[in-house]
Amino acid sequence: MTVDLVIRNGRVLLPDGLLEAGIAVNEEKVVLVAKEPSLPKADKTIDASGKIVVPGLVDTHSHFREPGYTHKEDFLTGTKAAAAGGVTLAVDMPNCEPPTNSARTLEEKKKLAQAKAVVDFGHFVFPTLDEIPAIAEAGALGYKIFMVKGEYPHDPRICIDDHGKMLATLQAVAKTGLPCLIHPCNMEVFDELSRQAWAQGKKDWITFGQVYVNDLVYSTAITTLLLMAKQTAVKMHLLHTHSLEGIRAIRRAKQDGVNVSAQVDPKYFIITREELDRLGPKALPAGLIGQERVQAVWDALNDGTIDVLATDHAPHTVEEVNTALKDPWIAPFGCPQLEHYLSIMLTEVKKGKISLERLMTVCSEAPAKMIGLYPQKGSIRIGSDADFTVIDLHKRKKITNDKVYTKCGWTPYEGREVEGQPVFTIVRGNIVMEDGEVVGKPGSGRLTTPKQHVSK
Repeated sequence: MTVDLVIRNGRVLLPDGLLEAGIAVNEEKVVLVAKEPSLPKADKTIDASGKIVVPGLVDTHSHFREPGYTHKEDFLTGTKAAAAGGVTLAVDMPNCEPPTNSARTLEEKKKLAQAKAVVDFGHFVFPTLDEIPAIAEAGALGYKIFMVKGEYPHDPRICIDDHGKMLATLQAVAKTGLPCLIHPCNMEVFDELSRQAWAQGKKDWITFGQVYVNDLVYSTAITTLLLMAKQTAVKMHLLHTHSLEGIRAIRRAKQDGVNVSAQVDPKYFIITREELDRLGPKALPAGLIGQERVQAVWDALNDGTIDVLATDHAPHTVEEVNTALKDPWIAPFGCPQLEHYLSIMLTEVKKGKISLERLMTVCSEAPAKMIGLYPQKGSIRIGSDADFTVIDLHKRKKITNDKVYTKCGWTPYEGREVEGQPVFTIVRGNIVMEDGEVVGKPGSGRLTTPKQHVSK
């Protein structure tokens, strides 16, 4: 028998740990994991000598900005950035124009993505109350609610800051069985802290960042949400988990059996204050949560309190981000992450901050489970989709803005030295990135739903 693809001579990260083995792929699925000479002949062979094959990364927090804001990013450039970073499935967020808040707008977005994506994709949708069942039927991977509202990207049309409306929405979402992602924020506390800062004449972008990440803004929202999660039994997934008191509350809730999971993204605890000072608003809100909270995030990532590491890939043009120098309270902020977050985290593996096994759990297995796709995604086992990232733990690189796939054209990691890089990204047995060059064809990515792939 000749199969489509064989990866030979490397080590493979399996649920039981690293194994010196190869992988055979046929018709987009894993058909064999074995040592030589058991591997069959193949139409294409990858020599993974000195490298490790891990499950393809699943990013459950990507802002691809299409439709409506395609000067920042679109499904082609965004999924190319994903492929460059070892991501095989990226799930898009609803804050576009028009916002994805109905079955109709989801169908429109699915068509746009299918024409351009080079990796597999899915969508989160804002749960407009009377649209919740139809959104589930249309193939959403889950729902996304912002509690923070203001200027774009925090669109008031997809925000719920009323606790009664939040309760009714979570009750309705719970009936679908799909996860509900929430960006926690106590807007009343945020507004009051803002007013206090302005009264002292503090209207600069650093002060804004400090107000935005204030522990009270997050923790008071999180504790209320956890009580609602317990009451409704909704599958709740909390985003931006960097609040010290919020982490403690999530840990207690999990011990009490509440159906909650949590995510953190790199900009809060990986990007440093030095980079904030050097790069300006492009690195907001890096370095502003303090070392105690940074350590709490690391501890929570390692002990399982935080389940998922996702990117919050949030591209804006340099000109847009730099409007924070004039009025940060209305300026967009956020940064592109997809291309470099794996390399950044592999460097942290080399430092001993997190094991490779745990890193792949929070980047592949856990997010796939959260969206109901494991073990189809996020796993290397017979019958799973042949989604792999081949990594070289010894390959070094200095990150620059010279060559990035994201349309916004910059990275908050400019100037960083990394050790460890993805060298192949393989989606359903098809090579979409090789040695840093994205070779996947537009439209080769597929929509992924909670039940199965939807064919073109």
